[in-house]
Amino acid sequence: MAGRSTRSLAVTQVPYQTVFDISSSGYKSWSFPAYGLVFVAVGAILMLSRHSIPKKRANSGTWVFAFALVWSMLTFGLTYYEYRSLTSALESGRTESVAGVVSNFTPMPASGHTNERFCVQLACFEYSDYSVTSGFNNTSSHGGPIRMGLPVRVTYVDGHIVKLEVGQGDR
Repeated sequence: MAGRSTRSLAVTQVPYQTVFDISSSGYKSWSFPAYGLVFVAVGAILMLSRHSIPKKRANSGTWVFAFALVWSMLTFGLTYYEYRSLTSALESGRTESVAGVVSNFTPMPASGHTNERFCVQLACFEYSDYSVTSGFNNTSSHGGPIRMGLPVRVTYVDGHIVKLEVGQGDR
C-alpha cells in the first residue's frame, strides 16, 4: 500500500504537457462526411446529363445523388453530435480523469489492423487512426505520444479521451 501511494504522489507531481484537448482541436471528423459530397457532385452531373445516358440508366444519377446526400447529412449529424456531446461534457465537468503511468500498452502496427490499447491504473483505452471519432486517436505508429511507462493524465467520457496530458520530460 505504501508503494502505491508513493507512486501516485510521484505521478501527480510530474509537470504535464497537453498533447490533445478536444476543446482546442475543433471538429476534426469533418472529412468523413465530406467524402459523400464527391458522390453528391457525381449524382448531380449524372442527373444533369441524363438525356445523354441510355434510358435504362437515366435515373441512376437521381439515386446516386439522393443516397450520397442522405449519407453525407447523416454522417455529419452523427459525427458532429459526438463532437458536441464530448466538448459539452468537458466544459461542464461531466468527465472522469485518471493519472498514472501507461501500462498494458499494445501499439497499433504500422499496417493498422488492430486498435492501439493502454491502461492507466484500472482505466483502459483503445483507439485507432482509422476510426472516425472526435476523441484522441493518434496511434504511436503514426506519431502519437503514448508508450509504455509514460506518466499521463487522461480525461475521458465513456472511453473517449477528451484531454490527454503527458509527463513533460518523458516524451
